[in-house]
Amino acid sequence: MKTLLVPIDLSNASAAVVRYAAAWSVHYDYERVILLKTFYDNVFSNILLTGGYGTVSSGSIDDHREEAEQQLKQLAQELIEIAGPQMKVTVALSDEPLLRAVMGLIQHEEPEMVLLSGDEQGEGLIARNIIAIAKASPVRVMVIPNGYEYTEVDNVLVPVDFNALHAVDKLNRLKISPRWAATNLMVLNVDPEQRHLQPDEQMKEDEQHLHHYLQNFKHELYYTSDADVIEGVTGFAAGHHANLIVALPGKHSFLYTLTHKSISTAITRAASIPVMILK
Repeated sequence: MKTLLVPIDLSNASAAVVRYAAAWSVHYDYERVILLKTFYDNVFSNILLTGGYGTVSSGSIDDHREEAEQQLKQLAQELIEIAGPQMKVTVALSDEPLLRAVMGLIQHEEPEMVLLSGDEQGEGLIARNIIAIAKASPVRVMVIPNGYEYTEVDNVLVPVDFNALHAVDKLNRLKISPRWAATNLMVLNVDPEQRHLQPDEQMKEDEQHLHHYLQNFKHELYYTSDADVIEGVTGFAAGHHANLIVALPGKHSFLYTLTHKSISTAITRAASIPVMILK
């Protein structure tokens, strides 16, 4: 059963990402959505910092859990109203830390993708765990900007490095719906030395390999001369009306660049549109 996993923390961002998940699921033929909420408490969770230290009563904790479960039911109902009664929606509750809960569900439920809500301040539970989930997940992860409304994906930006062209082949796994056939891939190489203006034989060969990998997609190759990879990618996305960035895996990929230049900051900057991280 084609499944989408959506961890939520009941923030405004979570409500928006549930609506996005519903529209995405319909458009790309998903059959089931799992909404995950963890009630994990760390050592400080039961301490109130209000003029002094005091413990939260078990009754207050139970009330919070009951209220959260009610909100989850409402979100699940809203998802069904958007996606239709044929969509199977599962609410998963956990007392484990978020990353462990996500990894457990990936192992047992085998979702095709994890959908995460971003947040500009990076303060929400989901936003604080984007880095950990993106690195650990064996399935692809998509980060949705806070409040981003679903729009049909017709222009996808794919940053590539010619030192890791084999990773481009993973795009072929995205052809999970006939709707991808009409999607335009804008393949971008950040080339601050402007080698593409006078390409040598190696660059010409790399371009041929790239086109071979993407022969099943409608695509076009572009270059940008920005010295900063992230600035080059995000600037190109804004200027060419991209509505999704696909980050390829590998040492030389856009994801690697994000990971080593503060992935949370970089994804937030890139995330005026959704970012999908392939595996």
